[in-house]
Amino acid sequence: MRYYLGTTEMKWSHKDRMEQIWIRRELGDELFEEIQQDYCTPVVLRSNSISLPGDTYKRVDVYVDIKDNHKATLFGLRWSQRVTLV
Repeated sequence: MRYYLGTTEMKWSHKDRMEQIWIRRELGDELFEEIQQDYCTPVVLRSNSISLPGDTYKRVDVYVDIKDNHKATLFGLRWSQRVTLV
């Protein structure tokens, strides 16, 4: 199952560590740590920003893939107020 977790915008120059800091800021510490578990596969999709100049800023959509249906269901129940099933 794939869950949509959120989106954030940042400069294209923010890569690797800095990008992770912005994502953590958007998701919150607890959810960010949860998606770092072995059963989760974080998916980050990058595109040009819609609201800011696209040559300088990017939009980052964050998803998580969970293959185990049991764990995916538990994840969805635990984070039901924060995530959307895609």
